Amino acid sequence: MSENMRIIFDNLHDDSTLTATSEALPVSYTQRSGRSYVWRSTSTAEQVITGTLATPGYINSIILLRYNFSVTATVRIELLLSGSVVYDSTQRFPSELKPLGQWVVGVDPWGSSNLALLPAKQFAVWLPQVVLCDSYRITINDANNPDGYLELGRIFIGQYYSPQYNPAYGMSLEWQDFGENVRTESGSLRTVGKGSARSMSFDLEVLERQGFEELTLKLTRAGKESDAYITMYPEQEGVLEAAHAFVAKRASNYSTGNDRFRNWRSALTFEEV
Repeated sequence: MSENMRIIFDNLHDDSTLTATSEALPVSYTQRSGRSYVWRSTSTAEQVITGTLATPGYINSIILLRYNFSVTATVRIELLLSGSVVYDSTQRFPSELKPLGQWVVGVDPWGSSNLALLPAKQFAVWLPQVVLCDSYRITINDANNPDGYLELGRIFIGQYYSPQYNPAYGMSLEWQDFGENVRTESGSLRTVGKGSARSMSFDLEVLERQGFEELTLKLTRAGKESDAYITMYPEQEGVLEAAHAFVAKRASNYSTGNDRFRNWRSALTFEEV
């Protein structure tokens, strides 16, 4: 399985029929793009989200984003075909604890995580091979969640695109800060507004014909209006992976160049939703 950058263009979750154990806020909100839309449970009891695909589909990736799970939470993901389980992730811990080389005894609380300091949490499950399924089940256990409920903002389920060759060196990631520093009448400096979003730009310099055709079909179908999940360093773990992974829309136009025999290139920019 390649560890080159990955993009999920077609999110099968968005067209699925969903149910949840409890819904203080509807589970259908996990199918919506806005940051203010979240599914929320009524308690910290075990919660199960089930989804039935509009039509059977091939899946090799499941992503959970913008959740409030504590460091002791566990998540189990099952894919089913005609009622039979065809993939079982087993119970996993979505929180990534600080490694021993960074965790400082007496300073950092037990169970602390660097990733908790980032604006949005995410948990990715990458399957070793593509699996055909018609439904899925996400089981979450987090009885000690201090919020008194479980919350989840977005779910991506589908098959990722990964180029044969990674982007060229020079990829850039920008954290766009919505705050603006302004002076008051007395001369004090105050910050107005808050929040942030990421923008990632990269150049696919090596696209052979098959790669060019696959990318063209996916980008022209998705357009600028569709959400995509993009990760530059899949399965690398830590802040490096988390900082370079987010739900985005394509910000740039799609253009290609044929710079040498049987090779195309394309420069792209994606902006976090």
